[in-house]
Amino acid sequence: MRKKTFVQPLLFVLFVLLLLGGCDREPQPIKLGLSINLSGLGGEAGEQIRDGALLAVDAVNSQGGINGRPLELLVRDDENSDEGIARADQSLINEGVVAIVGHSYSSTTVKAYPLVMKNEVLLITAYTGTGSLSGKDDFFFRTAVDTTLYGEKVAALLNEKKISSVSFLMDMSNPAFVVDYKEKTERNFSGRVTEVRFDSKQENDWQQIVADLMVSDPDAIIFLTEASMTGVALQKLASSGYDGLRIATLWAQTPGLMRYAGGAVEGLLVVSFINPDNHSPQWLEFSEKMEAQFKKKATARSGRACELVMILADALRRCSVITPAELKKALLAGEYQTLMGQVRFDSFGDVNRPVYQIIVRDGAFHTVKEL
Repeated sequence: MRKKTFVQPLLFVLFVLLLLGGCDREPQPIKLGLSINLSGLGGEAGEQIRDGALLAVDAVNSQGGINGRPLELLVRDDENSDEGIARADQSLINEGVVAIVGHSYSSTTVKAYPLVMKNEVLLITAYTGTGSLSGKDDFFFRTAVDTTLYGEKVAALLNEKKISSVSFLMDMSNPAFVVDYKEKTERNFSGRVTEVRFDSKQENDWQQIVADLMVSDPDAIIFLTEASMTGVALQKLASSGYDGLRIATLWAQTPGLMRYAGGAVEGLLVVSFINPDNHSPQWLEFSEKMEAQFKKKATARSGRACELVMILADALRRCSVITPAELKKALLAGEYQTLMGQVRFDSFGDVNRPVYQIIVRDGAFHTVKEL
C-alpha cells in the first residue's frame, strides 16, 4: 500500500511538470518548400522568385502566422537539372513540407510532378504553362494561365492583325512549354506556320536561325524564348531588316529584356496574364517592400511568388488540420483578391485569368487591352 501511495503523487508531479513544459514550448512552424533554379541558366529569375516568396512569408508571420504558428520557407536549388530536381524535392518531402512551390519552368515542373504526386504533397506553381498537367484531379495547382488559353488568345490576336503566316522561334530547353504553346496556337490559327527550333543551352548559329525564320517570309514571328534569347533574336532580326509583327510570351516579360534587346525591343507585343500597368494599393505596397528589403525592383516573377504564398497562407488558415489533403480542399473552396488580381481555382486546381496584349514602348511594358 505504501508503494502505491508514493507512486501516485510522483506521477502527478511528473504530469504537472510536462504540462508546464508544454506551455512554454514554441508553436511548431508550418513548413513550405520552394524548389526553383538558382544556379543554372536563368538563376537570376530564381532569385526574384525566392525574394518575392520570402517577402510574403515575412508578411504572414508579422500578422501572427497561421493561427499562431509561424510559416517557414525551406528553399532548395533544383539546378535546372534532372538530378537537382529530384534531390531538391526529395529533401523537402523528407522535411515534411505541406506544399512545394515550384518549379521555374514548365519542363522542370513536369519532371518534378511524378515524385511529388507519389508522396501526396501539394505542388503549386506560378510559372508553369504547359497544358499537359491541366484537368487532373491531383495535388497540382497553378496560379499561371495554361497554354490552352494562351493559344486561343494569341490566335485571336493574329486573326485581328490579319496575319496569314507565322514563324515560331522555339527554345527547346523548355519543350513542355514551347511545343504545347505552338500546338495550341496552331489549333486556333488557319494560316501558314513554320517552326525553328534551337536549344539555348547549346552553341547556336544565329545567322542560320534568322535565315530559317525568314525563309517563309512570315507576317509575324512568335518568340517562345526567355528574355536573353528573345533579346538576341530581336537584335538579329532588326539587323536583317525584318519589319513584321513580333510577339513574345510572359517568359520574356522581365526588365532584363530591355537590357538584352536594346532599341530592337521597341514595338514588341507580349501576350501575358501579367498586367504591367497594375497600380493597385497591394502591388504598390509590395513594390515598396521589395525596394526596402532587397534593394530590387518588383518584377512579374517576384510578384507571382508573393501572390502564391499569400494564397497558400489564406488557405492554410482555413484548414482544420495542416495536411496536403486539407490544404487542397481549402484552396479549391477559396476566392482570392491578390496584388495581381482575382484568383479562383477550378475543380482541377487550374485558373482562368485575364490575358493582356502588352506592348514595349519607350523601353517599358504597357498594357494595350485585355484579349
